[in-house]
Amino acid sequence: MEGLGFPNRFISWIMECLQSVNYTIMINGETTSPFGVAKGPRQGDPSSPYLFSIAMEYLSRKLNDLNHVRGFSYHPRCAKLNITHLSFVDDLLLFSKGDFNSAAALDSAFGQFSTASGSQANLGKSTIYFGGVTHVVKDRIVQHFVWRQKNYHLKTLVFLYP
Repeated sequence: MEGLGFPNRFISWIMECLQSVNYTIMINGETTSPFGVAKGPRQGDPSSPYLFSIAMEYLSRKLNDLNHVRGFSYHPRCAKLNITHLSFVDDLLLFSKGDFNSAAALDSAFGQFSTASGSQANLGKSTIYFGGVTHVVKDRIVQHFVWRQKNYHLKTLVFLYP
């Protein structure tokens, strides 16, 4: 939220709401003592869609800023409209030219998002698609940019073309 310019006071209110949550369980008609949560909001938490939207807005801005990054080139079919990504509920499609510098720029933008949000790509659900890229370039990209992050529900598809 800081990266999007939200006021510090607003951010502290949101963080207080997320960090001050505790639960009780009813066992045989009696409630247990309240206990805190170890992680952030859970599935079904009414604030989750709003927080997710804020995080995706930050990622969108980082990816849209790639047009100012030296060495980044758009995917040939996306250049006319300056498209770097499409995001859905739990899917993200990234597009760039199939060269090392463009892949590095995508990786850097996604890394900044991961650092700011704590959200990371799930490598088990992530795929890179190459079209017309030489094996040398493809191997260099795959070996260098295999995303190191894990444990996030966002499925990432990266499309790289010459």
